[in-house]
Amino acid sequence: MIDHLLRYPDEATAMAALPAYASEGIEPGVRIWDMTCVIPNVAAYRIMGSEAVDDGEGGTYEHEIREYLPGWYLIIARPERDPALEGEACVLIGDRETGAVLHAITTPEDLATLYLEPTFAGSDYPFGAPIIATVE
Repeated sequence: MIDHLLRYPDEATAMAALPAYASEGIEPGVRIWDMTCVIPNVAAYRIMGSEAVDDGEGGTYEHEIREYLPGWYLIIARPERDPALEGEACVLIGDRETGAVLHAITTPEDLATLYLEPTFAGSDYPFGAPIIATVE
């Protein structure tokens, strides 16, 4: 499966640009994403360090300091690479089965510090998508 990571200013803009991946919801006039092939509202971030946080019971734990990338992200899964999704909004295209990055608007060094969550189950990318944050 080929995953296309897309970035838009907000969800409304994404919904307007990708009508084939949404349908009418239960409420009239409200569209919803096709969750069989779309993961909406993906967090794209870098871990900038950690800090000790009081757990409220006399102990502490380490908390990640995250720097979120600007924009609103979603992942669209297709059986093959989809040229219709490779426009201006396309940030990354990856082959979920092999972990190969087929297209990226950044360097491999930059990808090494990138985290995305959630991702599709079975994703094996060479960047930091946490395994614990996958969905099917």
